[in-house]
Order: sequence, then structure tokens, then C-alpha cells
Amino acid sequence: MTLSATDNQKTDQNPWYLLAAKPKQEFRALEQLQNQKILAFCPKIKVEKLRRGKKCVVEEALFAGYLFVCISMDSPNWYKVRSTRGVRDWVKFGGEIAKLPRELAQQLIELDQNLKQQPVLSRFNQGQKVRILSGPFAGLKAIYQQEDGESRSLILVEFLGQSNRLKVENEQITND
Repeated sequence: MTLSATDNQKTDQNPWYLLAAKPKQEFRALEQLQNQKILAFCPKIKVEKLRRGKKCVVEEALFAGYLFVCISMDSPNWYKVRSTRGVRDWVKFGGEIAKLPRELAQQLIELDQNLKQQPVLSRFNQGQKVRILSGPFAGLKAIYQQEDGESRSLILVEFLGQSNRLKVENEQITND
């Protein structure tokens, strides 16, 4: 999200609030709020996931289930926020709606910009300990070596006193 000059003026005048989204609907809520001309953002991160045995890159909310909104309590849009699709409610502590310090909101916006430039987070890193979930070696621990195509990985397994390299399906291994 990039803030325009008018957005920066609004953020200087209005406080930032924390908003809870419905499960897995952060981006839907963000889009709906922006359609209503309400200044909101949700930091995103790109993550490598396993879908149907193949690796793919997906964008996820950095803070799952939460959005940040810059709005005045006097705004006519204030009451529209809670009834926006994807929004669950304002985050409250002791009955008070949670406010974010402006400096923290600005740091989060900058973090969001920096995360867009970061490489994709891989599911496994070389040298990481993994556990085999299925097949003849189920339950054994191994060390992740590298990916081998879209749906397989190479791992190093200690078996019968020797280190052996195995090719396994990505869905057969998990973080240890």
C-alpha cells in the first residue's frame, strides 16, 4: 500500500485503530474498506505453500486476522466499518477500541513496503530438520537438502548407520 499526499494528511489528523477480520478474510475486508474510501492496510507476505503436492507462492496477511484503519470517530464512515464484508469487529481492550501510535503505524507501512521487495519464504531451508510422514521411512527424521522439481525434494536420512539421499514427495515431509 502506498499512501498519497492526501492520505498522509489524513493520517496526521486521524488515529490508527486495530480491526479484527473474519477468518481468512483480511484481504476481502481490506478491499471493501478501500472501496468505501476508508484508509486501511494489511501488511502482506509471500510464502511458499504446498497445494495438491505442488509448491506455489501465496500472499498471506502478516498479522493473520487483523487490519489497520485510519479514521476519525466523528467520521460518517465510522459505523460503516463494522458492517463491512470480512470485518468481525474492532479490537478492544477493557472496552476501549485499540489505538495504534502513529509512529508504529508508519513503521508497519514501511515494513509492508520492504516485505514486498523480499524474496519468497521457502517452506524448507537447506540443512533444516524434517520428519517423514508416510512411506517406508515414515517417522524417521531427516535433513532437508534441496527441492527436486515442483513436487519432490531431496533429503538426507540416517539409516542403518549410513547417510542416504532420498527423493520424496513434498507432501511426505514436514518441519520437525
